[in-house]
Amino acid sequence: LRLYFGALGLSEKEFVALSGAHDLGRHVTLLDMPKSCLKDLTRECLENAPVLMPFVAEEPDRFSNTYFKKLLRWYDRNIELGEVAFIPTDVDLVVDEGLRTHVQHFAKDE
Repeated sequence: LRLYFGALGLSEKEFVALSGAHDLGRHVTLLDMPKSCLKDLTRECLENAPVLMPFVAEEPDRFSNTYFKKLLRWYDRNIELGEVAFIPTDVDLVVDEGLRTHVQHFAKDE
């Protein structure tokens, strides 16, 4: 993450803040997707996916610091199954000690 976002000119704090956009909206999950689509994952399959899951189950159409709070709860193993749908880059923000300090900062910031 540091290499990629650094090449774009973003600091660690900036790309952690940018990741907070995962508090909004939904992403496609492969759950219940037809096997034919899983074998040949086309744009049409993704656009017609049967399930769109929010990254953070609470209010996916309202921006808040919930994403950062949930990341910290995930890191502490204090989260319910299905409460979040993080992707590997989300998880990296709390597994990496240096990035976790930014997550903690944003979790406290309303």
